[in-house]
Amino acid sequence: MLFTDVDMSAAKLIDAEYSCIVEDTVRKYPYFSAAGDKKIIDPALIKAVIYVESRGKSDAKSKAGAYGLTQIMPATARLLGCDYGTLNVPRNAVECSAKFLAALLTYNKGDLVKTLSGYNGGTYSTESRPTEKNGGLAGKIYENPETKRYVVSVLRMFEFFKGFGKTKKCK
Repeated sequence: MLFTDVDMSAAKLIDAEYSCIVEDTVRKYPYFSAAGDKKIIDPALIKAVIYVESRGKSDAKSKAGAYGLTQIMPATARLLGCDYGTLNVPRNAVECSAKFLAALLTYNKGDLVKTLSGYNGGTYSTESRPTEKNGGLAGKIYENPETKRYVVSVLRMFEFFKGFGKTKKCK
């Protein structure tokens, strides 16, 4: 897979600044697969979400009100017990995002596509308005062009970060 259009300065920033926070956090928030096995979120997934959501800018804020590295909405932050006002602190944003991803992964029985669709389009978006096309993704992505682009972008960056070596050794 070619990654010629990846903003390498953002990828390097995310890798250097947030790898240890991500690695510490994913162990705290496991999810349960379709088989009922306890799983740990791949750190590359969190880095991919950070890249797509904010390009590593800890104080990023969307027009819709999503905030921080991982762009958490105020209602989602409240639901997860996260302090929305401190999501500009990288550890807080990563922890809130990991909680959300773990909950979505458990709810979706480990289905990453449905989980990412829910992260972007709303927790139950694939139930309320799923894609109606046939094929492997039918019913897994919220029928919204932005959400479709988001899922593809995060999956692409997930693959990128899986092969992108971290620069810091974490304890």
